[in-house]
Amino acid sequence: MGATAFIRIREFCTNYGIEESFVLDLKEYEVIRIKLIDNEPHLAEEELPILEKMIRMHQELEINPQGLQAIYHLLEKVNGLQEEVTSLRKRLNRFED
Repeated sequence: MGATAFIRIREFCTNYGIEESFVLDLKEYEVIRIKLIDNEPHLAEEELPILEKMIRMHQELEINPQGLQAIYHLLEKVNGLQEEVTSLRKRLNRFED
């Protein structure tokens, strides 16, 4: 298994043209995880798709960080339920054959 790559939040925000405070708000609302490396906040590469999705919703739909938190947790629940349905269908298919 490879090592996780990290991106400095300051660089990410500069590249995306967003405020660092927005990213830190998403961390406070438990939407993303941030790791301190050399006393500077970094984002794990695997968090990028989530953060990019939240940025789009914030910019295009004008959803505030609190709303993004609610959306994120609902999406997590939906994904969990979809996985459960898939698992149950596989189990059910075993009995139908």
